[in-house]
Amino acid sequence: MESPESAKSIIKAVEEEHHKATHVCWAFRVFQGNTVLAYNSDAGEPHGSAGPPIQVAIEGRRLVNTLCIVIRYFGGTKLGIGGLIRAYGKTAALALDDAGRRPFNEISTLKIRIALAEYSDLMRILRKYHITIQQEFKPESVMIMLKIPSKELNNLQSDLGLITSVVIEIDKG
Repeated sequence: MESPESAKSIIKAVEEEHHKATHVCWAFRVFQGNTVLAYNSDAGEPHGSAGPPIQVAIEGRRLVNTLCIVIRYFGGTKLGIGGLIRAYGKTAALALDDAGRRPFNEISTLKIRIALAEYSDLMRILRKYHITIQQEFKPESVMIMLKIPSKELNNLQSDLGLITSVVIEIDKG
């Protein structure tokens, strides 16, 4: 999950699948535009008793691009606000601890404009980074769009500095 839209799509599908549930509460954190965005929903539970504890569980584990949904079917026992906070927070924490993790690699998006005469020099450099590119050819120049792990950005910029006509636009995140 890499955007609020993809998280909301997943949430909607889970809500439809569990349409008889009393509450489908959730929180997610996503890295977008070089910042971390966080959202949560109590889904009808008392304010702050479900979504925020789930969000705290995600934040406490320093996770990004993570969605956690806790589904509650009311069983007749009223928990009170404190009980709800503990129940949602603990359930989210257990689920997140059991879930697998993948390392997060910040990605930078680059637009590189270069004179057509130096295109082969650029391609020789880009090959060593094993990245996928999109190209747009014009009569005198080429525009290359690519995504690269941000940790490799300085090396790429250094390599590209050897080409005289290169112009680079960088969008981190």
